[in-house]
Amino acid sequence: MPLNMSSSRHWQLILFLVIVSYVFLMAGNSVMSLTHPDEVFYVQTAKEMIARHSWMTPYIFDEPQFEKPILFYWLLIAAIKIFGLTPFAARFFPAFFGMAAVVVIYWISWMLFRNKRISFLSGIILSSSFIHFALSRAVLIDMVFSVWVAVTLGFFYCGYHNPQRKNAGIILAFVFSAIAVLTKGLLGFCFPAGVILIYLFLRRDISFLKSRAVLWGAFLFMLIVVPWHALMIKLYGQAFTHEYFQNVHIRRLLEAEHRKSNTWYFYPATVILGVMPWTFFMFPAIALFIRKLREEGSARSVFQFLLAWLIGIFIFVQPAQSKLASYILPIFPAVVILLAYYLQAGVSHRGFKIAGYGLTLFLLLTPVAAVIAVGKYRSFVPDIKPIFVGIILIAACGLALLRFLLRDQRERFIAAIPCVTLSLFIIAISGKPYAEPWVSCRQISDVFKSTDASESVVLASKFYVRGVRYYTDRPVAVIDIAGHPFFSPHPIPFLSTDTDVDHFLRRQPATFCVVKESDLEALKRIVMNGGFSMTPLRDIGGKHLLKIENRMLSKKAIDN
Repeated sequence: MPLNMSSSRHWQLILFLVIVSYVFLMAGNSVMSLTHPDEVFYVQTAKEMIARHSWMTPYIFDEPQFEKPILFYWLLIAAIKIFGLTPFAARFFPAFFGMAAVVVIYWISWMLFRNKRISFLSGIILSSSFIHFALSRAVLIDMVFSVWVAVTLGFFYCGYHNPQRKNAGIILAFVFSAIAVLTKGLLGFCFPAGVILIYLFLRRDISFLKSRAVLWGAFLFMLIVVPWHALMIKLYGQAFTHEYFQNVHIRRLLEAEHRKSNTWYFYPATVILGVMPWTFFMFPAIALFIRKLREEGSARSVFQFLLAWLIGIFIFVQPAQSKLASYILPIFPAVVILLAYYLQAGVSHRGFKIAGYGLTLFLLLTPVAAVIAVGKYRSFVPDIKPIFVGIILIAACGLALLRFLLRDQRERFIAAIPCVTLSLFIIAISGKPYAEPWVSCRQISDVFKSTDASESVVLASKFYVRGVRYYTDRPVAVIDIAGHPFFSPHPIPFLSTDTDVDHFLRRQPATFCVVKESDLEALKRIVMNGGFSMTPLRDIGGKHLLKIENRMLSKKAIDN
């Protein structure tokens, strides 16, 4: 490690972690335009709230929307007010909270083990893990929410193991749990409550909750949570309660929003892949964790808390039919702390070697696989330069790690692992010109705006409609033949049959469309059968910009 842990002060270690996490999690956040469909969804909501001066009610497509509570939108509005309506502003608070999570995990690790090296390693592992890297750079609620959950659990643990701070710990745990609820809903209470109850059960100490501080904490929790929810119920009644409670909270438990991810192994696989490039050390770390749980003594409490953290999150997300990788993000601090403990412990030299060689082999084989793939699919690769950069960087990381491993330089080996994530960041930056047209609607929307300045309704594929709305500010409708409506209904026309599309096209003289390949084929069929004319205008990143003219309305307009 770059610092002497024993002689360094906490503030020095934390400052180093903040600098490192800034490089990993915030630097370059303005390079990529906002992507579809989620980033533009949240920023469009903040954008419409600002335009309407609506500071309490979220809006999307000019109508109230209740898919998420209010706090994240307040953060987005604040960032836009400070930095302007830019990708950096939109991604500022997710990145900021990603950096805050590194400091929080240092604090919690220190409370658990009183070991600076474990605390420092926890911060390094978290900031360089793939899922933390990715979600800190995305306009999503989950990073902010995960930090509130971790802080809640940190204050509980502080109060539990420090009798003089018991009341403050309990009350602050309730306060931050309430903030988590205002960020993402009832899971802000369920996640920490599940962890705490499991931990107290393992400690056979449920009586800990028999305290006046619990009553004060519950009072403050309600004081924070109730006003916004009560206001929404007063203003919108059943429209709010049905969407916010029934659709968002209950329906997601019973029905899969993303059916392909609704498998028993989705979350275990997410955890394994999410901590890459540290994944290979999970398996010896788990073996050490199990041994420590079986040991008697005061240290057992620490591992029981981490076990409760893992189980308390997992029991809520695993049974739910709707599964996304971001939903399980609050479990990663516990996973990372276990990894840091294993790497610090210095035990099982053989296990460390096996894991190290596994990581090294993976890194050395990845460039080989990339070369083979490029050779096989060269016609689909617009420019080989980003791939060439990636091959060099990943191969260099693999060779460096192999050298440290062969020389038994364990410290240098661990210190070099984050370079894998840094290489991923450099690859992403170098590939930005080629990736952006595929992940963002900005370029196709710019072409469209230079082509048409009317206020006619734009027809867009379901996956693109939020991006088209964000970048054009035009009214939109969705084409998705035989498709399913949005999980949370949007107040825009949803055309799922040929007849729906035909009727829509007949209502305006000319319709501009931004569609994917399958919807393009459907439109060709509808145009041919309906007597319309179609003009292809531009193809960018798999998105087709078209103009469809209604000959009858155009003729009437000319005659008049």
